[in-house]
Amino acid sequence: MKKLDYISGSVLLGFAVVLLFAARKLPLMSEFGPSSGFFPVILGGFLALVSLMIIIRAWWQNRNIKTSQETPKILGPDKKKFFLYLGLFFAFALFFEKLGYLLSTVLFLGFILKYVEKQSWKTTFGIIIISGLVSYYLFVKFLSVPLPEGILSSVIPM
Repeated sequence: MKKLDYISGSVLLGFAVVLLFAARKLPLMSEFGPSSGFFPVILGGFLALVSLMIIIRAWWQNRNIKTSQETPKILGPDKKKFFLYLGLFFAFALFFEKLGYLLSTVLFLGFILKYVEKQSWKTTFGIIIISGLVSYYLFVKFLSVPLPEGILSSVIPM
């Protein structure tokens, strides 16, 4: 696991550096508050910090352990779950405009919780309802983000 921690930490650190480099020309603040460069810089810095923590933790925990020559497989024994997540992310992006934010998010979470993670219906519905309502009110009502309404716009006034 030592090699994989170093690899993942290094890849994340590289991504953070690229993100920070790309965001360097964007303005951080405007007269109305955070500007277009604010969140990329904050997220890039946070990602760099977390990736450094991964690298340091891997070094600290394994500093006295000799590594074997065999590197463990990145996907591990449960490749099916990885490809299910990948397919669901693709389907979410594909149907996001047509179905709208709320319906596509509810369906996406429902499939993940019930069929990929094998949660009970009670847990699945609880998480779907709470996360759907919280994310909708956070983005649409509180932050005024114009998200696609999709087919629900003719049924439910949003």
